[in-house]
Amino acid sequence: MELFAKPYAELSLDELYEILRVRAEVFVVEQKCFYLDPDGVDRVAIHVGIRDDAGALIAYARLFPEEGRPGAWHVGRVLVTRRGEGLGRRVMEEVERVAALRGAKLLRMEAQRQAAGFYARLDWRETGPDFDEAGIPHVRMEKQRRRVMNIRLEQPSDYREVENLVRESFWNVYRPGALEHYVLHRLRDDPAFVRELDFVMEKGGRIVGQNIFVRAKIRADDGRDIPILTMGPICIAPDLKRQGYGKKLLDFSLERATALGFGAVCFEGNIAFYGKSGFTYARQFGLRYHGLPEGADDPFFLCKELRPGYLDGVRGEYATPQGYFVCQQEPDVFAAFDATFPPKEKRKLPGQLFPD
Repeated sequence: MELFAKPYAELSLDELYEILRVRAEVFVVEQKCFYLDPDGVDRVAIHVGIRDDAGALIAYARLFPEEGRPGAWHVGRVLVTRRGEGLGRRVMEEVERVAALRGAKLLRMEAQRQAAGFYARLDWRETGPDFDEAGIPHVRMEKQRRRVMNIRLEQPSDYREVENLVRESFWNVYRPGALEHYVLHRLRDDPAFVRELDFVMEKGGRIVGQNIFVRAKIRADDGRDIPILTMGPICIAPDLKRQGYGKKLLDFSLERATALGFGAVCFEGNIAFYGKSGFTYARQFGLRYHGLPEGADDPFFLCKELRPGYLDGVRGEYATPQGYFVCQQEPDVFAAFDATFPPKEKRKLPGQLFPD
């Protein structure tokens, strides 16, 4: 089975058709409820669902921010096509996860009366009397959320804390010491830096993760420059690694990049992790890494299309933006910057990519 959570702009035509088809099958045909299902809300909603191994949509819900009520999100169109398998609970758990990533404080819905007991078992509470909607008894329900985790844009007041987080996360990982915190420090002033995609993750009032994006390009073999994004540094606090926080931050970041209209992301990373969020080897798109001949071993060079078909017909070369090489370009300034942080031991460790 596969869980998904996508904004309207990220749904393919086939995905949107399947959502509308299944909703009509359940709410209009099975329940004999004649109403206009495509109500205009879908364009501002996050669409959450579960597909079976054959790709069929077997559970679904949508959620969207309520206008004029900061922190309140509305949940609706909840359905399952197969009962007795726990699909309703799973899709509602995913709804809550998605809402938490967006800082929701309150979830609200207008539930069918016959399903109110199910939602009550998930800690939803009734907030009013029954009412009729399209001939079916309904009741208003809500669920308060304690904001244990939030993803938001970075603020200038966060800079030092975030730089220290990056330094701690990367220290002695790829090389003795770390340089990513200075790269981040300098990239914020780079014209290619995308401020709308400069994110931090908070947990319990503490910043525990961050991710950034930078504008880049593919130099196509036909002479065109194809605008894309590159990404990183991205990190999670060392004590929270391998607990799913990195994927949550990554998926949220990519979702926002897609919503802003960007077409693709290329960068250097580990396919074992990033492949879970839709990245694949960039060579599959006909792309080469700068300085490597075509066909060279490049398992680190990854790409994800944010808009399906964006790289169709493109063959070319990607080069990491120069802003990422600032430590090599100004080593003395970097050393002075690093010296303002608490001292740490630089160690050569097995598996480092740059041991010298």
